[in-house]
Amino acid sequence: MKVLIDTNILVDVIARREPFWKSSNEILELCRKNTLSGFVSTRAFCDLFYVLRKSLSVKERKDTIKWIRGYLDTVIITNQIVDDALENDAISDFEDAIQYACAESVDADYIVTRNIKDYGKAEIRAISPEELLKLLA
Repeated sequence: MKVLIDTNILVDVIARREPFWKSSNEILELCRKNTLSGFVSTRAFCDLFYVLRKSLSVKERKDTIKWIRGYLDTVIITNQIVDDALENDAISDFEDAIQYACAESVDADYIVTRNIKDYGKAEIRAISPEELLKLLA
């Protein structure tokens, strides 16, 4: 099963945000063990580096991104992905439309996120970590 991991899931794990980090971490562990094929957009790395600036040093942020890159494949945001996001009228938030287009580009089965409502009734279903864990059980 292929999943695109949204940035908020990564932040949950790295920052150990309660009550989300445990289930989000379980999803990342499944990717690390190759039970799931996990993908992340290149934008997520930029967002992580910025969001974590107050809690982690530059070296810690770089090490964290290297750790994530060790088991999640990167979806490069291409011109085609941007064009697809711009054409997507079903998702009003452009950042989410980019994430969706990234998921489409790798034929992902799900987008793992906590912002499920932002993806509306798109063809690739947005799903919470908890929901995905229930499906896999």
